[in-house]
Amino acid sequence: MPPKKRKRKKRGHYHRGEYTSTKTGRVYRYRSGWEEKYMSHLDADPAIVDWTYEQTIIEYVSNIRTNKVRRYYPDFYVVYSDGHHEVVEIKPRRKLEHRIVKKKTAAAIEWCASRGVTFKVLTEVELSQILHTVMTHEKHASTPETC
Repeated sequence: MPPKKRKRKKRGHYHRGEYTSTKTGRVYRYRSGWEEKYMSHLDADPAIVDWTYEQTIIEYVSNIRTNKVRRYYPDFYVVYSDGHHEVVEIKPRRKLEHRIVKKKTAAAIEWCASRGVTFKVLTEVELSQILHTVMTHEKHASTPETC
Protein backbone atom coordinates (compact mmCIF):
# COMPACT_ATOMS: atom_id res chain seq x y z
CA MET A 1 0.00 0.00 0.00
CA PRO A 2 1.49 3.37 -1.01
CA PRO A 3 1.98 5.93 1.76
CA LYS A 4 -0.81 8.46 2.24
CA LYS A 5 -0.17 11.86 0.82
CA ARG A 6 -0.22 14.56 3.43
CA LYS A 7 -2.68 17.30 2.81
CA ARG A 8 -1.08 20.67 3.08
CA LYS A 9 -2.95 23.26 5.03
CA LYS A 10 -4.20 25.99 2.79
CA ARG A 11 -2.65 29.25 3.84
CA GLY A 12 -4.60 32.44 3.53
CA HIS A 13 -2.98 34.58 0.90
CA TYR A 14 -4.45 37.81 2.20
CA HIS A 15 -2.50 40.36 4.19
CA ARG A 16 -3.75 40.10 7.79
CA GLY A 17 -2.86 41.89 10.98
CA GLU A 18 -3.81 44.46 13.58
CA TYR A 19 -4.28 48.18 13.10
CA THR A 20 -4.52 50.72 15.91
CA SER A 21 -6.51 53.76 14.86
CA THR A 22 -4.92 57.09 15.69
CA LYS A 23 -8.34 58.72 15.39
CA THR A 24 -10.49 56.36 17.47
CA GLY A 25 -7.88 54.59 19.61
CA ARG A 26 -9.46 51.22 18.80
CA VAL A 27 -7.53 48.15 17.65
CA TYR A 28 -8.92 46.31 14.63
CA ARG A 29 -7.94 42.99 13.00
CA TYR A 30 -7.99 43.54 9.25
CA ARG A 31 -8.12 40.74 6.69
CA SER A 32 -6.66 42.39 3.62
CA GLY A 33 -4.00 44.89 2.69
CA TRP A 34 -6.65 47.07 1.05
CA GLU A 35 -8.58 47.24 4.34
CA GLU A 36 -5.40 48.24 6.19
CA LYS A 37 -4.66 51.00 3.68
CA TYR A 38 -8.24 52.25 3.85
CA MET A 39 -8.00 52.35 7.66
CA SER A 40 -4.96 54.61 7.46
CA HIS A 41 -6.83 56.78 4.92
CA LEU A 42 -9.76 57.11 7.34
CA ASP A 43 -7.40 58.18 10.12
CA ALA A 44 -5.66 60.73 7.87
CA ASP A 45 -8.82 62.32 6.45
CA PRO A 46 -9.78 65.39 8.55
CA ALA A 47 -13.38 65.24 7.26
CA ILE A 48 -13.90 61.90 9.06
CA VAL A 49 -14.68 62.13 12.78
CA ASP A 50 -15.28 58.45 13.58
CA TRP A 51 -15.25 55.03 11.97
CA THR A 52 -15.64 51.39 12.94
CA TYR A 53 -14.61 48.14 11.30
CA GLU A 54 -17.03 45.19 11.00
CA GLN A 55 -19.24 46.48 13.83
CA THR A 56 -22.47 47.09 11.89
CA ILE A 57 -24.85 44.13 11.55
CA ILE A 58 -27.17 43.82 8.57
CA GLU A 59 -29.50 40.84 8.44
CA TYR A 60 -30.47 39.35 5.10
CA VAL A 61 -32.34 36.31 3.79
CA SER A 62 -29.79 33.96 2.25
CA ASN A 63 -32.28 31.35 1.05
CA ILE A 64 -35.72 32.46 -0.07
CA ARG A 65 -37.11 28.92 0.03
CA THR A 66 -36.18 28.33 3.68
CA ASN A 67 -36.14 31.99 4.77
CA LYS A 68 -32.73 31.43 6.36
CA VAL A 69 -31.61 34.74 7.89
CA ARG A 70 -27.90 35.46 8.10
CA ARG A 71 -25.84 38.36 9.39
CA TYR A 72 -23.63 40.49 7.21
CA TYR A 73 -20.92 42.70 8.73
CA PRO A 74 -19.88 45.38 6.21
CA ASP A 75 -16.26 46.45 6.46
CA PHE A 76 -16.62 50.07 7.56
CA TYR A 77 -19.12 52.47 9.08
CA VAL A 78 -17.84 56.02 8.62
CA VAL A 79 -19.08 59.24 10.23
CA TYR A 80 -18.17 62.55 8.57
CA SER A 81 -17.84 65.97 10.20
CA ASP A 82 -20.74 67.30 8.09
CA GLY A 83 -23.01 64.73 9.76
CA HIS A 84 -23.47 62.20 6.98
CA HIS A 85 -22.78 58.51 7.53
CA GLU A 86 -21.49 55.92 5.11
CA VAL A 87 -21.22 52.12 5.01
CA VAL A 88 -18.22 50.96 2.97
CA GLU A 89 -17.53 47.44 1.73
CA ILE A 90 -14.12 46.61 0.25
CA LYS A 91 -14.29 43.80 -2.26
CA PRO A 92 -12.01 42.59 -5.07
CA ARG A 93 -13.53 43.40 -8.44
CA ARG A 94 -13.49 39.71 -9.44
CA LYS A 95 -15.93 38.88 -6.61
CA LEU A 96 -18.59 41.49 -7.38
CA GLU A 97 -20.66 39.07 -9.48
CA HIS A 98 -20.77 36.29 -6.86
CA ARG A 99 -24.31 35.45 -5.79
CA ILE A 100 -23.67 35.91 -2.06
CA VAL A 101 -21.99 39.29 -2.64
CA LYS A 102 -25.01 40.45 -4.63
CA LYS A 103 -27.36 39.37 -1.81
CA LYS A 104 -25.29 41.18 0.81
CA THR A 105 -25.03 44.29 -1.35
CA ALA A 106 -28.79 44.38 -1.93
CA ALA A 107 -29.43 44.00 1.81
CA ALA A 108 -26.94 46.77 2.60
CA ILE A 109 -28.49 49.14 0.05
CA GLU A 110 -31.94 48.55 1.57
CA TRP A 111 -30.64 48.87 5.16
CA CYS A 112 -28.78 52.10 4.38
CA ALA A 113 -31.69 53.64 2.46
CA SER A 114 -34.02 53.06 5.42
CA ARG A 115 -31.58 54.94 7.70
CA GLY A 116 -30.41 57.76 5.43
CA VAL A 117 -26.92 56.29 5.18
CA THR A 118 -24.83 56.08 1.99
CA PHE A 119 -23.60 52.66 0.84
CA LYS A 120 -20.44 52.26 -1.19
CA VAL A 121 -18.51 49.26 -2.56
CA LEU A 122 -14.84 49.98 -3.19
CA THR A 123 -12.75 47.70 -5.37
CA GLU A 124 -8.99 47.82 -5.86
CA VAL A 125 -9.61 50.28 -8.72
CA GLU A 126 -11.38 52.90 -6.57
CA LEU A 127 -9.04 52.29 -3.64
CA SER A 128 -5.92 52.83 -5.73
CA GLN A 129 -7.41 56.14 -6.98
CA ILE A 130 -8.30 57.26 -3.43
CA LEU A 131 -4.93 56.27 -2.02
CA HIS A 132 -3.05 57.81 -4.97
CA THR A 133 -4.89 61.11 -4.40
CA VAL A 134 -4.08 61.03 -0.68
CA MET A 135 -0.41 60.24 -1.31
CA THR A 136 -0.18 63.02 -3.92
CA HIS A 137 -1.64 65.57 -1.47
CA GLU A 138 0.69 64.40 1.31
CA LYS A 139 3.69 64.62 -1.03
CA HIS A 140 2.81 68.18 -2.07
CA ALA A 141 2.09 69.22 1.52
CA SER A 142 5.48 67.95 2.74
CA THR A 143 7.46 69.46 -0.15
CA PRO A 144 8.82 72.91 0.83
CA GLU A 145 7.92 75.71 -1.53
CA THR A 146 10.73 77.48 -3.31
CA CYS A 147 10.73 81.16 -4.25
